[in-house]
Amino acid sequence: MNLLEMAFGNEFNKTGEMKKLSVKGKLNNMYDVYAIPLEYLYYNDQNGRINTTYKKYKAAHGSLIPEPGNSEYNKIFEEFIYDSNRQALEKTLLSIKDNQQQEPGVVLPDGRVIDGNRRLTALRKYQEEDGIKKDFNAIILSLDTNSKKDEKIIKELELELDLQLGREERVSYDPIDRIFDVYNTIEIEKLMTAEEYKKASGAGNTKGINRDIRLANLILKFINIVSPGGDAIDKFYLARDLKLDGPIEEIEGTINKLKNTDKEAITEAVLVHLAVSKVGEESKDTTRVMRDLKTNVLNNPEILDYYLDAVDEKVDVIMEAFEESPIKSSNDIKIVIDKDEELQKVVGKLKKSTFNLVRKGKNDTKRKKALVELENTRDQLEDLTAKDFAELTVDENIYAKDVLIEITDIIFKLKKELKL
Repeated sequence: MNLLEMAFGNEFNKTGEMKKLSVKGKLNNMYDVYAIPLEYLYYNDQNGRINTTYKKYKAAHGSLIPEPGNSEYNKIFEEFIYDSNRQALEKTLLSIKDNQQQEPGVVLPDGRVIDGNRRLTALRKYQEEDGIKKDFNAIILSLDTNSKKDEKIIKELELELDLQLGREERVSYDPIDRIFDVYNTIEIEKLMTAEEYKKASGAGNTKGINRDIRLANLILKFINIVSPGGDAIDKFYLARDLKLDGPIEEIEGTINKLKNTDKEAITEAVLVHLAVSKVGEESKDTTRVMRDLKTNVLNNPEILDYYLDAVDEKVDVIMEAFEESPIKSSNDIKIVIDKDEELQKVVGKLKKSTFNLVRKGKNDTKRKKALVELENTRDQLEDLTAKDFAELTVDENIYAKDVLIEITDIIFKLKKELKL
């Protein structure tokens, strides 16, 4: 089956609409829109917004073979799309019922939908409701996902035009799916560099992209602790199920800047504490738990010196428990801990030891409030580079210079008062 050949053979009706799209390597930027029956189409299994969801499915059931029409493949992916944002899907369905499909999609000759999966889902559900066959209005691009060159072009299109789930109402990436997509595109598939990803996605600079890569690496370390064995990248869905984005983002910057010779051991201890915090009362706000640990222990050199001694043996016992029973779902952490009374005691001791250090750190932080604020200011300024100002307008650059002068004046005044 080749949709382009079928279109040229007049097997599909033209809608009369033209869609403008700039595609690298293609001279033409105006494309005819065709009404393509749903039976010829299938979902994009490389869709960045549901990639972790599909990985979770594959872990339990194995890979699916793409197949168009009313196939089992399409039925499963339809649920992936629907569950990713039910409210947005219902709104799209209502819009199509009232006004028909307003925005054409983009498909490949083999029927893969690379733009418009949410619109496709709405049309499939509409067709199921009234039993009347529906068409998906789309342009057909002569690109091949089996070609590395074309795969990169497709990814660039997805980022540049906010593809994959349509633009009736822009749907933001789940933070974990965003982190995975950046890491997978740059580090695993190697389709783009961070700079290329920045240009395609419209990001102001590469800082956020590089941070997402660091966050992904920290998540992979966490997964290797709680679910050792196999490739951690295939278990990235655990990060979404466990809602790791908040707590991981909370600690990443501090862990990345640790100068301690025991950095790896400290990182392991923090991630083990995060894992066990997903069980019990603390599970309601693990971001706050990590913030307290970061602020009062990791950022306090005096307290940090005691941290490993206080938790090291307990961390080893907990890691051994996960080695014996690697988790496969978010509920498994509780199962692993609950089935072993001795392990429960160790977890309790770990939490108590950490709590005591956090409490001591809080007392120190209150006493050294001025010093802590000064260190925070220093760290924030260290993160800035000249590239961060590149996107500012002329007026904004002038204002930025004024702010820098004010900061310099404040520092001069403070040094004078402190007689430094």
